[in-house]
Amino acid sequence: MKGVVVCPQPRAADVGATVLSDGGTAFDAALAAAFAQMICDPFMCGIGGMGTLQYFSAATGQSGMIDFHSTAGANVTSDMWMKDFKGRTEVSGYSLFDDFRSELGYTAIMTPGTPAGFGVFHEKLCSRPWAELLQPAIDYARNGLIMTPYTRRVWTRYRMEGIPDGITRIRATDECARVYLHPEGRLYNEGELFKQPDYADTLTRLAEAGYKDFYSGDLATVIANDLEKNGSFVTRNDLESYSPSECEPLAGTYRGLTVRSNPPPGSGATIIEMLHILDHIPLAHYPHTSAHHLDFIARAMAAAHHDRNNHLGDPIFTETPTEMLISEKRAKQWVEELKNGVNPQTDMEEPPSCTTHLCVYDADGNAVAVTHTLGTSSGVTTPGLGFTYNNSMKLFDPIPGNRNSIAPGKARTTGMVPTMIFKDGRPILIAGAPGGSVIISAVLQSIINVLDFNMSPVEAVTVPRIHCEGNGIHAEATVPTFVISELKKMGHSVTHKPESFAMDMSMAHLISIDENGRARGGADPRAGGGVAYAF
Repeated sequence: MKGVVVCPQPRAADVGATVLSDGGTAFDAALAAAFAQMICDPFMCGIGGMGTLQYFSAATGQSGMIDFHSTAGANVTSDMWMKDFKGRTEVSGYSLFDDFRSELGYTAIMTPGTPAGFGVFHEKLCSRPWAELLQPAIDYARNGLIMTPYTRRVWTRYRMEGIPDGITRIRATDECARVYLHPEGRLYNEGELFKQPDYADTLTRLAEAGYKDFYSGDLATVIANDLEKNGSFVTRNDLESYSPSECEPLAGTYRGLTVRSNPPPGSGATIIEMLHILDHIPLAHYPHTSAHHLDFIARAMAAAHHDRNNHLGDPIFTETPTEMLISEKRAKQWVEELKNGVNPQTDMEEPPSCTTHLCVYDADGNAVAVTHTLGTSSGVTTPGLGFTYNNSMKLFDPIPGNRNSIAPGKARTTGMVPTMIFKDGRPILIAGAPGGSVIISAVLQSIINVLDFNMSPVEAVTVPRIHCEGNGIHAEATVPTFVISELKKMGHSVTHKPESFAMDMSMAHLISIDENGRARGGADPRAGGGVAYAF
């Protein structure tokens, strides 16, 4: 076997596996599959978005991060929205305004990082030509793909109070509606062919001119002129000066293994902190999905989220005590408090956003975990370009002087956690998920399911799951009722969901590698994901 690709979109997984079968590396496969994801789920991710990528090079034995977070435009000010701010959604950190200014339209857009992130990744690690690796996505966009239930559900799922529904989002601009609605003016139905010829043309330009064309070339001119004309805070100079961040992953330990995940403003510190706390708990002594098992996990989640909400931010702008968060000292402090019955509380919880994830592993031992997103999409499409831009402004704090307040060039916090587990310097587990801060709980439980309960990747991403940030436990329908009753007796507030595979639980994706180098993949059924093996 030459490798495995796991992601929520089966057709994108196919692209990555084909690259591996043709002799490409995990890095080549990841790039090709990621661009294919942008066409398979164009409101989940795209060249107007952002992301964070962890890689492991078998040749050098080195791990690295390429963070390509979106950044606020030069024309923002910290107090510009303060007087019109209506608060936040009850179950999220999404800012509320009567005119949806942080959700929809040009004012919701931050400087995109996706083309630069994958461009730098290609320059650093890929072996195949850039244009060759973009071609499968171009073909998908040009020839069309069948509308999937999952993609359509993004536009039709339940709308939170104060947040626009999918059809309103698509109709935020006339051009977005023209591109993404059926010619009859309705959503595409499941099974209908959906073509994206303008997107194909834009990707062809990027394939020929290189990723920098998005930031300083002819494509940048088209983008900058449209953004400036329509009141975006992002300027031509923001595009020209944008660059991704390269660094080492954060590192922790769990059950004697090394854990590596992404630095702030991503949430790698949070998942490492959770694992450090749970490393003191013999979880395998308790039956899976028992009340004691879920109680320990929920309270570790709540503790780490308490620290996340109080300390996480863009470290360029905000003091972020990362070393404290992932320290053994902090974990032991929480363990003592949790033993004494403390149940940490937070002010809000985040619902899933339109995000995607990708894991790739090849026979040489190279590995990639990348999470990339549009937020939930601004509904803005520059005429003729075919893609939508992010709406990352919605997760800033409109009140000045706070940790996550608005500032030019600043990145907002994110729940993305592309994570790898290592043994003897080699990856044995590659993990990640889409979906806001719910990502963290999905990845945490999937890792625990493999390492503590000896589950296969498929089992690990399928079994009952909970989510907790301190305002109670959210449990899927597959958690037994008697367990729910026991958790309530333990003092937990519990929401027992009606769905067995709740979409708002995030969609975990895993690759495990055994001692013989055999890789197996698991794609979360909550998204109808795909595992593609290359031979």
